[in-house]
Amino acid sequence: MKLKAIEQGDIGLSASFENGAESLYPYIWLRDNDPSGFHPDTKERTFDLTSVALDIRPHNVRFTADSLSLEWPGSDSTCTFDADWLFRHRLGTRRFDPANVMQKTWSADSLGELPRFHAKDCRDDPRQLAAMLHAFKQIGIVVIDRLADDPHSGERFGDLIGFKRETNYGVMFEVKNKPDPINLAYTALSLPLHTDLANQELIPGAQFLHCIVNGADGGDSVFADGFQVCRDLADEEPDVFDVLKKFSVPWRFYDESCDLIARWPVIRQKDDGQFDALTFNAHLADIPDLEPDDMVTFYAAYQNLMRRIRSDRYRFEYRLEPGEMVIMANRRVLHGRTGFDPNSGPRHLRGYYIDWNEIDSRLRVLYREYPETAPHLPA
Repeated sequence: MKLKAIEQGDIGLSASFENGAESLYPYIWLRDNDPSGFHPDTKERTFDLTSVALDIRPHNVRFTADSLSLEWPGSDSTCTFDADWLFRHRLGTRRFDPANVMQKTWSADSLGELPRFHAKDCRDDPRQLAAMLHAFKQIGIVVIDRLADDPHSGERFGDLIGFKRETNYGVMFEVKNKPDPINLAYTALSLPLHTDLANQELIPGAQFLHCIVNGADGGDSVFADGFQVCRDLADEEPDVFDVLKKFSVPWRFYDESCDLIARWPVIRQKDDGQFDALTFNAHLADIPDLEPDDMVTFYAAYQNLMRRIRSDRYRFEYRLEPGEMVIMANRRVLHGRTGFDPNSGPRHLRGYYIDWNEIDSRLRVLYREYPETAPHLPA
């Protein structure tokens, strides 16, 4: 983007661009972000903000269509900003992030079918991996199919994306009927819709579940878009929605070796209006400790949400087959299963978590390497 004009004001420079966009850049902000104040290799900031006065201003300003050059008191070098860089960092405008994918919420009817990608395509073609991650961030759930007939193939697929998250269940966990289970997932019981690990200080961003074998009667997976639930709740019962955003409540898991407690509101929303998280797990809900007057209000809203989540309006059933892996946005997509008969055949899923920052990082790097696949910078 080309620079059209620069004007010096009392607190900063006003820049106009060829497309009509404008921005004011305070002098202290320009000094703090002088490109020479960053290490050339690590890209980390080396400039010491305390070394200059807040009312600093350049004693020489020059610009062309492609750049802005400044000379600062106490510095012998010229500071040069690229015009495109200034445009991308216009103040008062949210910085463009290609990994910030706009959410598309869905109900049971509107989803139709789960987005599907072939494991080999994602492994062999980074563009396909980028497309898969984009769809995942948009919809919150995808299926990876044609995994190799190997119990570790789903685990290896995660290496294409980033580091796996270790929890009290380990890095990898086995979902099957077990003696002396420490989690209801390790039984043959039906599991109501929920999100995982509400008791964690940082709730994992994405859950990967690889189907090794699914030969039992029952055991179908159930999914629902928690953000669609939140959107409908905000539209239809805003008072209930506000209560679930307002109050933080405790969530807990404990056994002989650990005792994990975290406080979260049920619904979190970003500054831009998109939803950030739905935290809902009736089995991990700890003893609420709100004020008595607030408690009844919270219980009414929480019960309302529970009934809404169970509605067929949101419930989407899918039977995972061997060689398939479902990837779910854990702070968005509620998941569960129907009960199964462990005597009718084996059922074994293998899972792990990867945090959102790993997914976003991978997506940004793929877009840098293959810019033709990246979303365009908005004008």
